[in-house]
Amino acid sequence: MANKKISSLTSLGGTPDVADIIPITDVSDTTGSAQGTTKKVTVANLVAAAPQGDLLASNNLSDLGSNASARTNLGLGTAATSASTDFSSAFFSTVSETTTSRTLSDSDNGKVIVCSNASATTITVPSGLTSGFGCTVVQGGSGVVSVVGSGASVNGIGGKVVTAGQYAALNIVPIGTNSYILDGDGQTPLFTNAYSLSFDGSNEYVALGGTQASGNNTFHFGTNPFSVSAWVKPSALSGNDQIVGAHGGSGWTMYSSSGTLTFFAAIGNLAGGSLTQDAWNHCLVTRDGTSFNMYLNGNKTSHTISGTATANTKATITTNIGWDTGSLQPLLGLIDEVATWNVALSDADVTSLYNSGTSVTDLNDSGSYDTDRSDNLVTWYRNGDTGTDATSSTVTNAASGSANAGSSVDGSLQNSPTFVSGSGNTPGN
Repeated sequence: MANKKISSLTSLGGTPDVADIIPITDVSDTTGSAQGTTKKVTVANLVAAAPQGDLLASNNLSDLGSNASARTNLGLGTAATSASTDFSSAFFSTVSETTTSRTLSDSDNGKVIVCSNASATTITVPSGLTSGFGCTVVQGGSGVVSVVGSGASVNGIGGKVVTAGQYAALNIVPIGTNSYILDGDGQTPLFTNAYSLSFDGSNEYVALGGTQASGNNTFHFGTNPFSVSAWVKPSALSGNDQIVGAHGGSGWTMYSSSGTLTFFAAIGNLAGGSLTQDAWNHCLVTRDGTSFNMYLNGNKTSHTISGTATANTKATITTNIGWDTGSLQPLLGLIDEVATWNVALSDADVTSLYNSGTSVTDLNDSGSYDTDRSDNLVTWYRNGDTGTDATSSTVTNAASGSANAGSSVDGSLQNSPTFVSGSGNTPGN
């Protein structure tokens, strides 16, 4: 206690209480006793005499009169209390993304973006984001999430730029100007998809030909199990617009009947769901025995046919993409990733195909992905993504290395349908 003379202390006045620090006898004050008066040192005495240099207003501090002024004086504001019960506003923000595409902006910095669409979702990292930008994307639904760069470099270890499954998370980490790496639960994309074929609705199509391997049923399915898959983005839904196949008394074809997915297989027309105009639709038909399953964007419609169900009875058949040059109309719109298998794919297989945003390299007998295409894939037309197709008049059967594929079965462009690329022109982007 600095420079506090003893005469200024308060008389004890009775039994010491908790506020009394120490009793002192003031012998100069004989008012209470000839031997002197007992006085006390209290907490108030000590605070009044304490050095206050660090609490001067010039230091933007003052005495801590209350909890509220304590927070203010120490520069903590409401964080001194709110952070103890809710960390979200101080450290992160969760955002729900329900569409299939999102281009990041500076306002996404530090956010956790939960993608919940059942279809494949693309997160685009543009150039020009503020230095140090970073965020996390989560596959909250069944649709996989891809992270791509647009003017920015985005790299994952081993090329893993796609979420590995539901609840997988990818952290977007900056390592330089317009340069990012991905850390987390990623998988390597099954393949890239840069092109599709555009048909003008007049007379354009792809003629599929070539020889067939011994014992193989490339387009002559007969009574054997099979699956046919295609992605289509129709610009009109008014007529009977062919997707793939050859409509006729002994043929088969997948087409749009005034917007309804339809499959003809020598036993009549099987109807599925309604296609969406100016959007990508995944169309798939399987047959095993007398059971036909039609899938539109992952949704199944089942048909059971009595007796022997044949897809077609001809040993050879002229099969086209986009138009059959006969009873059906040429399609106006885009077609991509046309594939056939010599098995009836399972519901889980179809879900995997649909969620990938495109077709896949192969599905083997166990239903898992098999990138060497050695099992069930018979034909696969990438429509611009195989070899030099995008600069030629050919679409190559990308399954030609498969043990079940025909020896050629490549396609030839007729009346000049065009390869197109860019946003919106391929499934999944």
